[in-house]
Amino acid sequence: MIFTDSHAHLSGVAEELGAASLDALLDDYAAAAEADAVEGLPAPLLLDPGTEPDDLPKRIDLLRPRARARYLRLAAGVWPSAESLSSPSRSLEALEGAIAAASGAGVRVAAVGEGGLDYHHMEASKEAQAELFAGQLGLASRLGLPMIVHSREAASDTLSLIAAARPDDESRAEAPVLIHCFGYGPDEARAFLELGCFVSFAGNLTYKGSGALREALALVPEDRILLETDSPYMNPMPKRGRPSSPADIGRTYALAAELRGVPLEALADTVSRNARKLFD
Repeated sequence: MIFTDSHAHLSGVAEELGAASLDALLDDYAAAAEADAVEGLPAPLLLDPGTEPDDLPKRIDLLRPRARARYLRLAAGVWPSAESLSSPSRSLEALEGAIAAASGAGVRVAAVGEGGLDYHHMEASKEAQAELFAGQLGLASRLGLPMIVHSREAASDTLSLIAAARPDDESRAEAPVLIHCFGYGPDEARAFLELGCFVSFAGNLTYKGSGALREALALVPEDRILLETDSPYMNPMPKRGRPSSPADIGRTYALAAELRGVPLEALADTVSRNARKLFD
């Protein structure tokens, strides 16, 4: 089966596994999309996120002529790196310009992200990270796009910033928020869910010692769960430590279906529908 992957760095897949491997993978997704269109099923999606203010044009060039393919969605965002955090305002300005340029060229950006807080690598102060993250939350709200959130060892501050970004005017729709590569336990999952967030699980669900993560998976409602590779990282067992691609995500789906007590095909259908609800 070909499965929806809500977070795959396709340029990283090309670098680690080769351009031919990426082309073959995209051919598989194109074929699956065509087959599902005939059968009236929700076709699997790939979401390729951004990490740098200016990486969107490079990713579009890499994926031509597939950048407008019905199975592919592009996001644009700024990961909290030392370079991007040296001037959050400049990074945000460049990001907004890149999204506008892509739109002007006929390439739709489906989400803002990934952006957020990383207190593990801690490449700049919490204040600088908060400024960059809050700016992206605000941009997503203005553009009416979902926000893809990176949060590592920063659950409390992530929750606070998401809550603070909610619109004051009740007549304005709230931009959806997706917590990607969820890395916390059930208590944090409940808190994010109370804020209306979607939650995405990656290959670390299959790793030894992931008990709290598996508890969190079990309590996420059907209409807010997604699955991802975060490729070329997070290869699910038994290939942990090797570069991954969306072709590896089936092992994560299999375990998630087992843990949730649902058929694999039903979970695949659910995740595809949730991804299309978010990114379409």
